Order: sequence, then structure tokens, then C-alpha cells
Amino acid sequence: MKYLSFIIAFVLMLTSCTSEYFSSPTYNRVSIVGNLSVPFYNEQSRAVNSGYLEDGSIISFYSSGGLFADNLLLTYNNGRWNPPTELQWSTEPSDANITAYYPQISEQEFSFYENDGRLKDFLFTTCNIKYGNPVVLQFNHLFSQLVFQVTPILNRRLKNISFTPSISISSIDFKKVQLTYTADNLHTTTFTKQESGIYTLIVPPASDMSVDITLETSDGNYTAQVTTSTFQQGHQYNYHLKSDYTCGISTAEDFIAFTYLINGKEYAGRTLEEFGSAVNGRMVYYLLNDIHFTSEDCNRLQSIGHYDPQNLNSMGFKDCLDGQNFSLYNLQLSSKEDMDSYALFSFVDTTGVIKNLNLINASFTGNHTCKYEALLIGRNNGTITGCHIKGNNTFTEVTDNKVGGMVGINRGYIINCSSENIEFQHSNGKAGGIVYSNYGKILNCYTSGCNFLHTISGAGICYTMEPQSEMKNCYAYKTSGYSPKKKYGSLANITNHSIIECGLYCDDNVKAVYSNYQTTPKQIYSYDASTLQTEDGTPAIDILNNWIENNAILYPQHTFYNWVTGDIPPITLQQP
Repeated sequence: MKYLSFIIAFVLMLTSCTSEYFSSPTYNRVSIVGNLSVPFYNEQSRAVNSGYLEDGSIISFYSSGGLFADNLLLTYNNGRWNPPTELQWSTEPSDANITAYYPQISEQEFSFYENDGRLKDFLFTTCNIKYGNPVVLQFNHLFSQLVFQVTPILNRRLKNISFTPSISISSIDFKKVQLTYTADNLHTTTFTKQESGIYTLIVPPASDMSVDITLETSDGNYTAQVTTSTFQQGHQYNYHLKSDYTCGISTAEDFIAFTYLINGKEYAGRTLEEFGSAVNGRMVYYLLNDIHFTSEDCNRLQSIGHYDPQNLNSMGFKDCLDGQNFSLYNLQLSSKEDMDSYALFSFVDTTGVIKNLNLINASFTGNHTCKYEALLIGRNNGTITGCHIKGNNTFTEVTDNKVGGMVGINRGYIINCSSENIEFQHSNGKAGGIVYSNYGKILNCYTSGCNFLHTISGAGICYTMEPQSEMKNCYAYKTSGYSPKKKYGSLANITNHSIIECGLYCDDNVKAVYSNYQTTPKQIYSYDASTLQTEDGTPAIDILNNWIENNAILYPQHTFYNWVTGDIPPITLQQP
């Protein structure tokens, strides 16, 4: 670089005191430098990360005027482009019109296209150099680049994707960099599925060009098109591809079919593949939008999974249902027979996951003997995360069944979940706002506005905390009613050799835990429902978020949602 600066400075100094062109043969030798490669220009990303052609790179060099070359091959080494023999300026002073291409070009057998139809990515440079001056090259892309991002759901089903531009290149004037196009001999480029979902295509820099796209998927072929556009030389264009049809559950009829099929029953020729796809070896089923249920729809629903206490005929949900933050409205649940546990999902097994699902304005009416009952999951051995019960909900039961708002009995994880505004009509029994009996872990959850007035006793979060179970970083907000005899705990009713850590509650004249046995709750705070601050003035929301910051590392397999201010309830969870 110092050598180049010296040469340029020396030339400028001489030109300032001599004629415009050199006439002495002393300066006929040609110096060619410069290996900078400019990336494709993307208007959406102004970041420029230039590259450089490496030592050993070979270019095709053309020049006319005071310097003549016709596809002379130059090799880059030690900071300059070296010809096979010394290259000199002509004795007649004249500017040089220079063009160069990388990679090198064999004009006799030249083709812009690979055997598989792909257009090669060429770099080029063109410039006018004053007679005798050093030649400095800077390379740009000769063609345009299209980058296609296929959505994950579609890409999972993809086998191959093909692109056919409506224009191809038939010839080029190498010296003038003039491309000739044709629409008669088109080239198709085919890619097998890439896990990244990103497919990059080089196309001619042409006006009035479209690109036809064919996608071969596991459930058939689809077509798409990049509409007629003008593509500029050296520019990058980005596109997103998604299917109009995406596998998933979008109607009440779909959800009814899903409840039959997931239980191993046939339903009107439908298949589970309509509702989900395999991700890392496990089926994931998707809710595609909010679904509103009628009474007739609810009568046709099947409870998903069932549990046999003798383990002779148990069948739990072992896959993943991703609600994608959509909601099921107006579910009316009622057990159809005596069973161990009953809910929308009666039994979720250890590998099962229910996430990002809302139940709004749900109701439960108990008609049979079920040991554990709930709105979402009767017996959970898996993971529930990002699930919420909202709106106005009722739970009516006349037997002494054990009732949880979201879960009956938990032996897995309940994390980032909430129960709001559930009215428990259970005069002969007991209830917990989120779960009745916990043998697992309840983390980062809350309840708000639940009514336990018509129960024998209740608890805001969990009724019974069993040995070795955990409840951490949970809070209860304004229970709307509880037993006149105050057999109620804002967080838990009964604990037995369990762990309760970082809990907040605001109910008046009520304990956080009604009855402790061999349990010492830690970091339990009473806060004011109006100011949302503890007695020492600490904001409740800070306590909750600080716990996550200090303890999330203990649960590396889980993501904790942060707490944010809301309306009612005043502190809610925000999904990342």
C-alpha cells in the first residue's frame, strides 16, 4: 500500500510540471493493482462488508486505446496483477479503456451457466485510465442476486425448490460489458431443502423479468412467482415465501377432528398431518387463529388422552400443541363418564408440551366422578408454558372432586401461566386457582380475580404442595371471594415438605399459606393492591423480574417471560 501511494504521488507531481501524457519510453511499463470486491447492494441493509480477491486469483483482462489486451490472464500475487509477459503502454499516448472479469473466461468454450442451470456469479470492473497512470481495479458483481427466505413451517415440508427466470443470457460483448438476452432458452435452478430455509439465486440484471417458482413438498407441489420487475446490476433483492395453506388447526371442526385423531380414532377421512409437522423428531400441532365454539361443537369434542391408575391402558398426549398465542373461546367442558382426570387434555405425558394457548370464557360442569378436574389439563406430567385462562370463567361441581383452574394434578412444569376470573361453584369441595395438587414445579405464574366463596376451602395458586414440589416467583392479585371461615391461602392452602420461594399476595386478613407442614416459605411478600409495593416500598414487579435475573440460569431448558405493567391485572407476563 505504501508503494502504491508513492507511485500515485510521484505521477501527480510529474503531471503538474510536464505535458498531459508521458512520451518517454521509460514509463511504458504498466502497473496494475487493486483487488477490492464490492458486495451486492441491499437497500434494506446499508452495512457494507467488502471482500478481496486472494493471492492466486486469475482474471481476464481486456483493454483498448493506449494499452492493448484481449483476454490476457493476470494472476494476483504480492499486491499486484501480474501478466505472463511484461505489459507496456503503446508509444502513441492514448487513454486505456479497461475491462476485467473474475473468474477468468475461456471464450472458446465459455458459458455463463453451470451444467445444472445455475447462473455463475461473475465479478467485473470497467474503467478509463489516463495514459501512463497506474491501473487500479475495483470489482463489482456483474449480475443480480435474489435471496428467498422460506417460512419454517413451509420449509419443514419442502423437498425441492426450483427457480426459472423468464430471461436468460445468450451472449456478451466482453470489452463493452454489453449483455444480450433471450426468452427462448431458459434455465432452471433447483435446490434441495436447506435447513436454514434460505435459497440464493443469481439472475440476469434485466428489466421486465419475472421468476417462476415451483416447490415440491411432502403434501404436493406449489407454484409461486416473482412478478415482472427490473433487476439492477450488483443489487440484492429479498423475498419471503409462505404457503397460502399452512398445516394447523383453524376451525372448530378442525379442533374436533384433532381430538379424535390424536386419541387414535378415525374422523371423516382427516389425518393428523393436516394439523402439524415433525420438528426434531416430535410432532408439533399449530393453532392458526382464534376459534369460537358453539354448544354443539363442545358436545362433539373428545377429551385428549386418558389415565389409568393401574397403568394398563393409559394414553397421554406426548407431542406439542403450539397455540401461537391464539385463543379458544366459549369452551363448555363436561365429563361423559367416571374417570381419573378430566379436562380439555385429560392426560399430558412426560414429553408432552402445551404452549402459548389461551382459554377465554370457558366453563366446566361436573357430571361424573373424576379424581382431578380442570379446564386445560387434568393430569400433567409434561410442560405447560405461556398458557392463560382469561375472560369470565365458571367451574361448577357438586361432588368432592379435586379441582384446579388450569391443571388438576401436576407432576411436570407449569411456567409463565395464569388463571383469571374463575368462579368456583364447588360447595362440597376444594379448589386451587392454577392447580389443585402439585408434585412438580410451578414457576413464574399468577392468578387474578378468582372467586372461592362457594368452596369449602381454596388457594390462589395451588391447593396442596406435595413433598419436593416447588412454587417459585408467583403472585396473586385480588381474590374476589373466599371462604368466610378463611380456609384460604393466597398462594397455597397446604404445604408438605415443599419449596415456596418468592411469592407475593395482597389479600386482606389472609395468609400466604394457610397450613404449613415441614415447609419454610422464603421471600414471601405482602404488597398493597393500589401502589403495588411491599411494606418497604419495593415495587412488586421489581421483585418478580429480579428473581428471574438471578435464578433463570437454574432452569436452562426453559424460557422465563418477563413481568410488565398492565391494566387488570396490573402486572402481567410478556412473551419474548
